[in-house]
Amino acid sequence: MKVVLTVIYVCLTTLGIFLMKLGGNSLSLSFQNGIQFKIGFITLLGFLSYLFSFLLWQRLVISFDLSYIVPITTGITQLVILLLGILFFKEQVNFIGIIGSLLVILGIVLMAIGKR
Repeated sequence: MKVVLTVIYVCLTTLGIFLMKLGGNSLSLSFQNGIQFKIGFITLLGFLSYLFSFLLWQRLVISFDLSYIVPITTGITQLVILLLGILFFKEQVNFIGIIGSLLVILGIVLMAIGKR
């Protein structure tokens, strides 16, 4: 069950970041005629996804050792976001970025092996 919650957390986090990027600069706050807050629909979906991932994160922090769950989820999330950036937003990754990604993958594998 903990693994399923971790997968859902990573999916919600990356979806939230992806949708907020996709929504662009649709968030505005104005104080002219009282407080006005406007947000685009896609950005709102991203924000809600990220909010639910934060609530799930609270459960993961309680369920796992911090020294294990934080590096694993952070590394996987960074790699998924990197791939989404390349595939959907045509972002470029240089040689150093590729080396860094390989090191993150190596770190995840080593931590997973060490946990056994």
